[in-house]
Amino acid sequence: MSLPQPVFLRRFERVANALRVLTMHPGGVPVGRLAAELDVAEPTLREELVAYYCADSGPQRQVGIEFLDAGGETDDVDPAVAEVVRAATDLPATEIGVRHTSPAELAHIYRAGQALLSLEPDNDVLDGALRTLGDTMLPGLRPVDDHWKAELAGTLIDAIRLRRWVRVSYTPVWRDDRMEHRIAPYRLLRTRRGWEVDAGMSADGRVVGSFILTGIREATMLDETFQRPSEVDDRLSGYRFEQRVELVVPQDARWVVDRFAESSELLAEDAESVKLRIRLLPPVDRRLGVLLLTAGPLAFVTDPPALADAGRTLARELLHHHGASADPPPSA
Repeated sequence: MSLPQPVFLRRFERVANALRVLTMHPGGVPVGRLAAELDVAEPTLREELVAYYCADSGPQRQVGIEFLDAGGETDDVDPAVAEVVRAATDLPATEIGVRHTSPAELAHIYRAGQALLSLEPDNDVLDGALRTLGDTMLPGLRPVDDHWKAELAGTLIDAIRLRRWVRVSYTPVWRDDRMEHRIAPYRLLRTRRGWEVDAGMSADGRVVGSFILTGIREATMLDETFQRPSEVDDRLSGYRFEQRVELVVPQDARWVVDRFAESSELLAEDAESVKLRIRLLPPVDRRLGVLLLTAGPLAFVTDPPALADAGRTLARELLHHHGASADPPPSA
C-alpha cells in the first residue's frame, strides 16, 4: 500500500506549478483564477504563496513573486488581500557583468520568436533556436502546438498569396465538435486572442468570417483559386466592428472579460462585483454568451437589453446539442 504524499510536498509542488503558470503571464494572474487553474481553494493557495513570498530568498531561488492590486500597483499592497500575483526575478547581476534573464522574459522572447516564425515558416535558423530554447530553458512551459501553428500560418500565407481555397476543420469556442469549412483566406492578423485569419465563406467570397488559428485542427490548401471581391476590405472592416456592451461580473471573474472582450472600461465596483463597459467583435451574441456562462450565474448584462439573454440562449442551445433537453433551441 502506497503512503499518502506528505502535505508539505503537495504544497511545494503546488507553488512550483503556480510559478510555472505565472512565468507565462508577465502581467500577473488574479489569485482566484490561478487557484481555479490549479484546482485548489483560493485561501489555501494564497496562504502558500504568502509563505513563499515571506521566505528568505537566496541565490538558489531564481523566481520570486509580487502581489498587486487590481490596478497593477505593488505599493502598500497587503498580500493577504491582493487581487493579482505575478512572477518576479530575484537574481542580481553577476560580478562579471552577466545579467540573468527571468523566466518571464524568456517567455516573452519565445512568444515573439514564434510569432515571427509564423510569418517566416522557412526560417530554419529561428526554428532551431526556438526548439532549443523551449527544450532547455522552458521545459513544460511552452504550448505543445506552437510548431503546428507556425506550419498552419505558413499554409495560410501561401493560400493568401496564391488565392487558393482552403478546407479547414474548425472547433469554435462555444462548441466541442468540429465543423468543416471551405474558406478563401484574405488576411492573417494578430489580435489579443492570438493569430486569426479573415476569410470568405461563400462561393462568391462576399460572406466573411474569422477563424482563430488555435481552433483549426486540420487545413488543406486546394487547387481551386478564388477571386478577391473589390469590396472585401469594407466588408472585413464591418465584420470587425466592435459593439459596446455594459455588464456586471463577480470580482473573481474579471479575467473572463479580459479573455473574451477586445477592451474593457471600469464603470463601478464594490467588494463583490464590478461593472464594465466592454467591446466585442462578431458574433457578439456568441462571444457574450460564452463570457456570461464562464463568469457564472451572478454575471448579467445591463445594456443593451437585446443581449440580456445571451447567456441563457447559449445555455439552452448547448443543452439541446448535448441531448440534455428535449426542447428545441430558440430560433434566431
